[in-house]
Amino acid sequence: MKEKTPANNEMMDLEITAKITAKDGTVIEKKVRLADAIPGFDDFDFNTKEGFLRDFDTLERAILKARNEVSEGITEAYGEHLSKKNSRSKK
Repeated sequence: MKEKTPANNEMMDLEITAKITAKDGTVIEKKVRLADAIPGFDDFDFNTKEGFLRDFDTLERAILKARNEVSEGITEAYGEHLSKKNSRSKK
């Protein structure tokens, strides 16, 4: 992640939500929030190629990390819901 400096001090949070909604109204939702994960709007470096690539890489890595975490979380929650439903139907 990018180092905070006086010219580069506004990092923003990134939040990704995954939601599964069944026809019966059952909702499974998982949220992932990464604090200070991406460059602020005013701090994204468009002045140099190297700065742009660095900031874009920071953005892309944060998005991929959050996506992977939310995918894992929603898949796990879905499996737990199936397991509970399956154990209830066997009783």
